[in-house]
Amino acid sequence: MNKKIGFFFLLILFAPAWLFGQDETLTKVKTFNVGVVPQYAFSHGMRIDLDFRLHKPGQWMVVSPQFYLIAQNPDNSNYKELVGVGIELQHRLFFKDRPIPKGAYLGYGPVFQYFSVKDQGLAAYSFDENQVEYIGLSEGSIQTNIYKFGGNLILGIQTVVNDYFYVDAFLGTGIRISLDNRTSGLHGYYNDWWGDIGYSGTLIVAGIRFGVSL
Repeated sequence: MNKKIGFFFLLILFAPAWLFGQDETLTKVKTFNVGVVPQYAFSHGMRIDLDFRLHKPGQWMVVSPQFYLIAQNPDNSNYKELVGVGIELQHRLFFKDRPIPKGAYLGYGPVFQYFSVKDQGLAAYSFDENQVEYIGLSEGSIQTNIYKFGGNLILGIQTVVNDYFYVDAFLGTGIRISLDNRTSGLHGYYNDWWGDIGYSGTLIVAGIRFGVSL
């Protein structure tokens, strides 16, 4: 009888720990996430995040294609039409390896964006006068191609609801270098502030992601 009572108390003491360990062990290992970053809508864009688990513990690769489109924008003083694409790659290291990607993490990686912008500005043209070729300027619709390079370094916290839906908040810093195909002094640089499409310099990187962990 004493042995049975002792076994019963041992079962009560160790059952919670055993059950918790079973939950952690039996949880399906997630290998892929898909999500969106809604704040890109404020810049007429869309960003989709594709997260892939790497073979090393707690490490993920995030591939983030971006798309931008403004078909008609008569109220914007900088440009009238805009089309753009981009890609961001991020190596993400969670501070603790778990079957489901959650908790605090460090992320870093490169960013590339391309924008094609139409606006009103001064365009150069050539003409002949008295058998001499001249270069003139005329006000009209011009197209500017902008190439933006850079990188980000962020810290974030990712939480998971019902083992599938995740919410991710992040904050960090980055750098951007923008180049374009226009003649200096003849057009707007689109570099009025850090959120502009032609910005060059350092900036704050922050946002929230929503998605599904599979």
